[in-house]
Amino acid sequence: SVATEIPLQATIRRLSRLIIIVVAVMSALLFALGLALGQSATTMFSTVVSLAVSVIPEGLPIVMTLVLATGVWRMGKRNALVKNLQAVEALGQASVIAVDKTGTITKNEMIVEKVYAEGTLFTVSGEGYEPKGEVAKDGSIIVPANHPELLAAGKIAAYIAGARVVYSEEKKRWMVAGDPTEAALIVLARKLGFEKEDLERESLPIAELPFTSALRFHAVVHAGMREGALSVIGAPEHILARAVRVRENGKTYELTGTRRDELDALMRSLSVEGLRVLAYAERASVGANLSPDAVADLTFLGFIGMKDGLKAEVPAALAKARAAGIRVVMITGDHVVTAEAVAKEAGIFKEGNRVVSGTELDSLSDAALADILLTVAVFARVTPEHKLRIIQAYRAKGLTIAMTGDGINDAPSLVAADLGVSMGKIGTEVAKEAADIVLLDDDFGSIVSAVEEGRNIYQNIRRVALYLFSTSAGETLTIIGALFARLPVPVLPAQIIWLNFVTDGFLDVALAMEPKEKNLLTRPFRKPGKYLLDSSMTLRMALMAATMAAVTLPLFALFLSTEGIAKALTISLTCLAAMQWYNAWNCRSETRSLFAMNPFGNLYLIGATVVVVLLQLLAVYHPFFQGVLHTVPLSLAEWQLVLVAGLPIILVEEARKLVARLTLRLSH
Repeated sequence: SVATEIPLQATIRRLSRLIIIVVAVMSALLFALGLALGQSATTMFSTVVSLAVSVIPEGLPIVMTLVLATGVWRMGKRNALVKNLQAVEALGQASVIAVDKTGTITKNEMIVEKVYAEGTLFTVSGEGYEPKGEVAKDGSIIVPANHPELLAAGKIAAYIAGARVVYSEEKKRWMVAGDPTEAALIVLARKLGFEKEDLERESLPIAELPFTSALRFHAVVHAGMREGALSVIGAPEHILARAVRVRENGKTYELTGTRRDELDALMRSLSVEGLRVLAYAERASVGANLSPDAVADLTFLGFIGMKDGLKAEVPAALAKARAAGIRVVMITGDHVVTAEAVAKEAGIFKEGNRVVSGTELDSLSDAALADILLTVAVFARVTPEHKLRIIQAYRAKGLTIAMTGDGINDAPSLVAADLGVSMGKIGTEVAKEAADIVLLDDDFGSIVSAVEEGRNIYQNIRRVALYLFSTSAGETLTIIGALFARLPVPVLPAQIIWLNFVTDGFLDVALAMEPKEKNLLTRPFRKPGKYLLDSSMTLRMALMAATMAAVTLPLFALFLSTEGIAKALTISLTCLAAMQWYNAWNCRSETRSLFAMNPFGNLYLIGATVVVVLLQLLAVYHPFFQGVLHTVPLSLAEWQLVLVAGLPIILVEEARKLVARLTLRLSH
């Protein structure tokens, strides 16, 4: 099977296992410690269960779903249909985007620009698929009817082409049904005066070999006036390999090795111009039993060069991808020279990059491929099997790869990639089904926008995870500290549940709605750690948790000795709650000072803060909550003490952010 797991799925799965192990070990140790230090088994059991509930971030899946759904909604407005909720975040982690040339980088609008017919080079003009245009030779307009060699090219183009080109009155433009390459052949035939239906009435098709990635050519046998005659168009190297004769200036000659080399050089010169080059040939008296082996002993007639222009948005989108540190690699079935020319024009291929052909790929071992992988910008003349191997090679190297595709043969690669992206307009149903994201407008720029959205989602998930884990760690450290100090448990089980579900519940949802930060694509991006948490997050959690415990325990001890256990429990609960309010604002940014950020940038957080403050007032003053949470009223002076005492959690985090900013500046 080639199925893969979305990176975020794997991260959350590993994190869940880690949390379960940590909670189990911590609960056992804490229970044993409490008993050893004189606490009752009943008290420690309820405390350990409550702490386990607190440490396990039940709100994280809900908030992650909210964050991802918001991202999916925003991408939907950009014409990107996200089929897998976690796919957008995973795209933010992409270090490589493998793109198909036709339809992704280019318009998928083939136009024949040059025809090399029996020794003579012609230039064809026209716009899109409109069957109007002029033919020139040596810069002068000519009449096609006066050039039999050109008419022969037009006839074969009409015989081979299986697409239809019709004018849509509704859309006011020419529309294609079928393969764009064969549509370009139909348009060429019409420009030269031929209609496929008229030709086939005179000479019926009696056998056919459709184009496949293995054959690399399309062959048709016609009866009638050209009884048993074979017409074939395909990849130049495949046609030349099957040709033994060449027709030039109305005469047929043996195709010598020297002439083959000259034709190959001509084909390359056309490819360097960014043209997709096809060769066409014929053979007489083949008969109705057409097989691949019968496509041999051909007479080579010429080349057809067609252009598929770059999409207007591609250069800018590629520049943004490079600025984001993402490698863009082209994987195409086109000739090496054509692929390199288009890649240079798009900005994918730079000096020092490599182009690897399918033939070269076959000769490389997996180890050799891994060695050159980061220097390759273009894979050309590749088969679906090659694509799958390339994708697997990137993943084996530890790189997160997104793959674009549109054909049936792309389905295995789309599934094998970390992220499969299908084209919505030109993509087959099989490709769309295999993909995680479908670009409804086939706009490559939407992929880069999705990367930015993915990074924003990752930032929001980090904020929420940091907040939830730091507050849980703070409560845990407070209880452990009290046990070592031989104090009563400073936070009762009901109070832990209150902090976890009520205070955290509103603030983590509000943090998830933090607006997108600027320059997400241009600043360095750290790929998520194995367990989502990295060294930076771990340091912040430790500092925040230690500050919570360091502030809460002395206040609890002070009020325990002067006011009694009820007031002390109320003070510790309110102090932890206040620091959680402050901490939510701390978590808005990893490096930017809280005081440098727009306080009205996240209205949800303002609203959530107001709500949790009001709820805490209820917890302290309402008789029902006093009974449930074991609280007593606090005086104004006590409120002032609690609110001021909680400020160190802001000051400590501000100091850490300052150090982080200075370190970042020095590193640059």
